Amino acid sequence: MMQAVALTGKEKLEYQEKEIPDIDDHEILLKVHATGVCGSDLRIFQNGDSRVSFPRIIGHEIAGEIIQKGKYVSSFQLGDRVTLWAHLPCGECYYCQKNDSHFCVKGESIGYQIDGGFAQYMVLPRNFIEYGSIQRIADTTSYELASLSEPFACVLSGLTEVKINAGDAVVVYGAGAIGCMYIAAAKKMGAGKVIAVQRSKARQELAKQIGADIVIDPTKDNTLQTILDASGGLGADVAIVTAPSAYVQNEALEIVRKKGRVLYFSGNKKVTETSINTNHFIYKQLTVVGTHGAPRDLHVEAVKWIDEELIDFTPFVTDVFSLQNTKKAFQTALDKNGLKCVVTPWK
Repeated sequence: MMQAVALTGKEKLEYQEKEIPDIDDHEILLKVHATGVCGSDLRIFQNGDSRVSFPRIIGHEIAGEIIQKGKYVSSFQLGDRVTLWAHLPCGECYYCQKNDSHFCVKGESIGYQIDGGFAQYMVLPRNFIEYGSIQRIADTTSYELASLSEPFACVLSGLTEVKINAGDAVVVYGAGAIGCMYIAAAKKMGAGKVIAVQRSKARQELAKQIGADIVIDPTKDNTLQTILDASGGLGADVAIVTAPSAYVQNEALEIVRKKGRVLYFSGNKKVTETSINTNHFIYKQLTVVGTHGAPRDLHVEAVKWIDEELIDFTPFVTDVFSLQNTKKAFQTALDKNGLKCVVTPWK
């Protein structure tokens, strides 16, 4: 038997004892050691999702150990310590053929159509083994830090689009786990000055600890003027929006310099008409991009960043919970005082 936490309805997490799932000759049984709580998990928890039927074990930021494999699985060995990508590609569609399998037309992911990581064991299906991303981790990398590989791959996807250059002034809106990863990675890539814009006091302090040179409280400070003062009157080279706010999406267009780059990482909470001043696009000749998820190769790269400690990933994991306390992990994540909440099913 195993322990698991299933989402049985909106805002209903149920601690359960279940049979350990069987695997076929093409599958892997993973012993889950760490699963991060993602913002998308919180959205499913609060609002449901058309791709998720109840009951469902959600959670897709996963690291664990391979303890059983089918006889036709040759690429992995028992005892391999691994971390997972989230998507379940078909391997055949247009996007899967283009290294964009996170946009696979089937739209399937761990924790959505199949059970995810808030459990002691989970099954890795054949299509995931063949076309997804299961990456071995270094012996020196903890499972808790390894579970950051999926969200950090998404951060690398955004940075690939906006291309941080040496000396760039970079503004990051929102200093949650993703925002702070952007702060640390931008500094590592050579940004000259990184400015965080964050309302909550707790996360303002975390942004400073991660490496932000300036932290703006938009409830007290003049955001635009502070950024102009810090950039010689030009504006930021890059603005990265990780906060779900139409207002902030618009402000980002104002605070970048001419020929600046703007990345929209976070969508809005509700799909509404958003008035965007497209004159900024034209007369400032801006590059404006959005990113969602990450291709497989960037998950591979994210694991290298973690294994080789290219930045210090330890501060991103601020709260660790047992499986029995998964509800508390979700509430802590919703309270937005720390950064990443991680559930460890065997501790």
